[in-house]
Amino acid sequence: MTTKQQRQRKPVNVWKWLFIGLVVILLAIGVYYVPKLTTTAEPQNAPQEKLIKRDPTFGISLKKQQVNAIVGYYLEHYLKNSKVKYQFSLGNQAVLKGKFKLLGYPVPFSLYLAPYVRSNGDVALKARRLAIGTLKVPIKVVMNYIGHTYKFPKWISLNSKDQTILVKLNQFKMKNGMQIKAKRIDLPHNDIDLNVYIPQVNQAN
Repeated sequence: MTTKQQRQRKPVNVWKWLFIGLVVILLAIGVYYVPKLTTTAEPQNAPQEKLIKRDPTFGISLKKQQVNAIVGYYLEHYLKNSKVKYQFSLGNQAVLKGKFKLLGYPVPFSLYLAPYVRSNGDVALKARRLAIGTLKVPIKVVMNYIGHTYKFPKWISLNSKDQTILVKLNQFKMKNGMQIKAKRIDLPHNDIDLNVYIPQVNQAN
């Protein structure tokens, strides 16, 4: 008979090791994805902005419902062959709606923006609030995802650092050559004023 008693083996805590394994996996996912989500999206070869320098041909005033109909029609055709869809509309604020992938799962979001008319007639949309269910996701992270994933026209640029979307109306031209600039946006009073520019025709002497 020995004077020292043999120590009993402690049973392996399976749940403890499963939990540790899960934490390791989540950390690995975070290390891989977070740099991608927090890298500022730079505009691709953005040309120097060309300004419309002539006087407007005439001005028009639109309601939010009219703008929403025009934007909805445009996006329906512009995103026809795109796998990633989104919506933009005007209410009490401007709202961009889409889906944001979190750990591989699509999560619906609504990004609320305040529109400002710049001195050159372009429109800046400043992000004010993000609704994404009960999740606490920074606006910058979602805007980075949008900038890398969503398809936008070349005359729209996104700056996730400043949390701003810039609509460069000076670079937008319709098929018939007509152009527009924003003059005033008053969403509470349902009033959007625009200046319209019809292409000049060279008349022979």
